Amino acid sequence: MRLLLTALCLSAALGCANDPPYQNCSRTVLCGGDTSLCLSTTAPSGRTALFCTSRCTTPTGAASSECPANSACVRLNNGDPVCLLRCTTDSECPFTNGACLVTADSMGQRICTVRP
Repeated sequence: MRLLLTALCLSAALGCANDPPYQNCSRTVLCGGDTSLCLSTTAPSGRTALFCTSRCTTPTGAASSECPANSACVRLNNGDPVCLLRCTTDSECPFTNGACLVTADSMGQRICTVRP
């Protein structure tokens, strides 16, 4: 029993895979499921957001079949396209420093990205 409890504590300390998409992540809190990439993005203000996402190939700005539900494939800052959560309010963005914004890269769609 003690060995099982130790294993569970160790697993929690190392970070378990986040199954819900777009959650916070870090070196110790890993991503999993459909969004296994931990993306770091920084606003001009210096605010940084770390959240789980996945790569996609066809930026659409609108719903994308390459991404989890209610997501858009967006090219951020001229980089590789990634899946970003579509939203209507800031409260729908499930990661620290998240904001629901229309950006130059989002093709007119409101997406969760780092707060300016």
